Amino acid sequence: MHALDWNRSWVRFALVALTCLGASACSQQPVAEFSYNAAVAELPELHQNDIKEGLRRLFGTSVAPRLRAVDPETPEPEEGEEWTLIDIGDEHSLKRGAAVYNARCAGCHGVTGDGAGPAGEHLRPRPRDYRKGVFKFTSTPFGMKPARHDLVRTIRRGAKGTSMPGFPWMSEADLNDVIDYVIYLSQRGEVEEYVTRMAQDEYDEGDNIDFLEFVDALALTRERWESAEDNVVLPLTAKPHYTEDSITEGRRIFLKEGCAKCHGVDGKGQVEWLNPEFLAAQDALPEDQREQINYDAWDEPAPAADLTARLLHGGRRPIDIYRRIYTGINGTPMPAFEALFASKPDEIWHVVHYVQHIIEGGDPLAGIPSLPPAEVVAPVAEPDSDPDADESADAGDEAEDAAAEEESTQAEDLSDDQASADDNTTDSAESADSNASEASDDDASDSDASGDTSGEASEKPVEEPEPVGVEA
Repeated sequence: MHALDWNRSWVRFALVALTCLGASACSQQPVAEFSYNAAVAELPELHQNDIKEGLRRLFGTSVAPRLRAVDPETPEPEEGEEWTLIDIGDEHSLKRGAAVYNARCAGCHGVTGDGAGPAGEHLRPRPRDYRKGVFKFTSTPFGMKPARHDLVRTIRRGAKGTSMPGFPWMSEADLNDVIDYVIYLSQRGEVEEYVTRMAQDEYDEGDNIDFLEFVDALALTRERWESAEDNVVLPLTAKPHYTEDSITEGRRIFLKEGCAKCHGVDGKGQVEWLNPEFLAAQDALPEDQREQINYDAWDEPAPAADLTARLLHGGRRPIDIYRRIYTGINGTPMPAFEALFASKPDEIWHVVHYVQHIIEGGDPLAGIPSLPPAEVVAPVAEPDSDPDADESADAGDEAEDAAAEEESTQAEDLSDDQASADDNTTDSAESADSNASEASDDDASDSDASGDTSGEASEKPVEEPEPVGVEA
């Protein structure tokens, strides 16, 4: 990473830390009310009131969050009466999750989950706006909601190259509750957006919005969240050895299949799109001379990643890179390449190895360097690694590697006896060095858990292990 970029990263991190500390110090202050998206303010006053009341009935308020649905055991109400509602979410868990969120997350993501917290305007990339229901880094197919373990991993480890820090010290109870609350904010935002569109397109100015519009929208988004757990993407073939031949083949595919059109033949991507001075210079040009800039679902510039920066927001594990290629990245121009590689699935792993080669310091342009076998297999530690990284992060890495090793044992029928013998040596080297690499790669975080707002966890969320440990 360039010195300037490094300094900017620390400035952003310090800003986030101060915001979180300030939020904790001011936790006794009244919680702000939920806000509404800009489109609601453009509706007739009758529709605005209907939307605010409908959201309040289903979701409660920022001080008293609820999650409710129509009671299926009660008949349709008479004219002038209201539908009978029942709680479908744990009210106490939502309140605890709101407390954690407002203390630790709202400074960047905002009370409503709109990404407009006090620190948000100073950060690039901007904090995620949950209200669209779009999450970028998932283990599920393109366009689907994330699985729960995707949110666990993001909160525990953060998003490298962004201002999103990791929270490895957060208690399991707080982690479970804040994830439930983030999902709640996302569902509330999706219902609001859906009903707003219905009001714009289907309702006359003097007509009240049918409350069942809210009910049906919530049922649909809840169904999508639930279905994500059964649609986790697993590799189609076993991971081959990480060799110079595989890396070279990965570069050939990278160029042949058009990856370089966005990421560049040098792997440096389009990060200049994030520079305000560059954008201002583009705006000053005649329209026919401007560079075509892609935008994401949140109307922010969406450049292809600079692989040479060695920071992958969605994770550095081979399975993380595999999924970025196979499923794409939700809400961005990065498409899913599932169909392209359907008849040649092994090629995905070669591209994964080429990307690994770059993020481990390899030259994306020159010939593949001749490395000793141990150096080829093992990830290279980041030069800015912290030897005093949080012990809880180390423990999480060890648990992840142990789970991956167990899956490797279960999948041994994917390779012959000789390959299995080779894997025992290779996987041991990868597991040992992976612990050091991950510990150095994760940001050091405050290990003081005094900010936890709940007691013992009732259910421990588990980070997803890398599913393919066998090398063919």
